[in-house]
Amino acid sequence: MPHHRQALFVVGNLTEPEMSKRLPTEFAINMNLEKMMILQQPELKFVSQFNYFDEYNPCHLYFICKKPRLTIIPEKFEVTNEYLKMTFGINRKGIIEEIEYKFANNFETNDIQINSSYPFNIFQLVSQGEQLVDAKVSPFLQTYVSGEFLNLEVLYIGQSYGVEGARTAPDRLVSHSTLQGIYSEAIINNPDSEIYLALASFSQINLIMMDGRTKFSKEELKEDDIRRKKVSDKLNWEGINEQQKINFTEAALIKYFQPRYNKIYKDSFPNPAHSTYSECYELDINSVCIELQTHEMINCCMYSDEVKPAPWHMHHFLLNSEEERKSMFEII
Repeated sequence: MPHHRQALFVVGNLTEPEMSKRLPTEFAINMNLEKMMILQQPELKFVSQFNYFDEYNPCHLYFICKKPRLTIIPEKFEVTNEYLKMTFGINRKGIIEEIEYKFANNFETNDIQINSSYPFNIFQLVSQGEQLVDAKVSPFLQTYVSGEFLNLEVLYIGQSYGVEGARTAPDRLVSHSTLQGIYSEAIINNPDSEIYLALASFSQINLIMMDGRTKFSKEELKEDDIRRKKVSDKLNWEGINEQQKINFTEAALIKYFQPRYNKIYKDSFPNPAHSTYSECYELDINSVCIELQTHEMINCCMYSDEVKPAPWHMHHFLLNSEEERKSMFEII
C-alpha cells in the first residue's frame, strides 16, 4: 500500500462565470518533505548505519548546497565554572566575521583546554588528558545555535534511483557521477564556503477538491463520478509509479529553486510532452505541489538565487495552462 495521506476541501456553493475549465472533482499531489539529513560527501558511506531512511521514507532526492565556511578561533576560548566561551569565524567572501557564544559548563570543572589546528574546522575539548568533546565546527553550531549563516543555498537538485530500493540510495550516491562532478565544481568555485549534501525523503499527500460553486450537467457529474473513483483508487491504493513520482518531485523542486547548476526543468516544467511523469497527465491531475519545512528538521532555511531564505517553502504547479484548466487552489 502506498505511504501517503489525503486531504479533502470543498468549494462553497457560489455562482460565478468560469473563465477556464474546472472539473467537478479535482486532484493534486503534494510532495511534503518528510526527512532530511545534511552531511558532507565523505560521510555518505556512514548513512546506512543510522537507519534514518527506510522503506517508508526512502531517500531518492538530494540537494547540493553551500553555506559560509565556519571555523573556531581557539586562542579566544575561555572557561569558568559557569560557562564555556567559544569564538567562531564566518567566512564572508574571504573576510572573517567573528561571532561569540557562551555554553553552560556542565563538566563540573574549569580545567578544560581546547585543541584545534589548521584549517580550524574541527576541535576537541580535553580535561586532564580526558577528551570531553570532539566535534566539527559546522555540525556543532547547527546543533546548538541558530543564525542565518547556517542557511543552505541550493546549488543543484538531483536524484539517485535504483531497483535495489531506498536503503541503498545514499550508498549509490557515493559513486554517482553527476553528483561527484557538480560537488567538485562547487568546491572549486566556492573556496570561502562549505559544500553540503542534503539527503531528502518526501511523502505523498493527496489533495481533493469538490466544486460546489459551478453548475455542471447531469452527464458531466456522471462522468466525474466514474473518473473520481478511478483516480482515487489509483492514488490511494495502487499508487503512482515510484520513478515517475521522483521525476515530477525533482522537476518541481528545480523549477521552484532554479539552482544555478541545473539545466533541465528550469524552464520546461510542467510539460505534457515529458514522458517521465506522464501518469499525472493520464490521470488528469490538476496540480503538483512541493512543501518543505526545514527549520525544525535541520535548524536552517533553504534558499537560492531566485528564492529568499525561508523556514517553509510551498508552491503548486498547474499541470496544464491556465487557459486550458483552472487551478483548484483559486477558490475565489
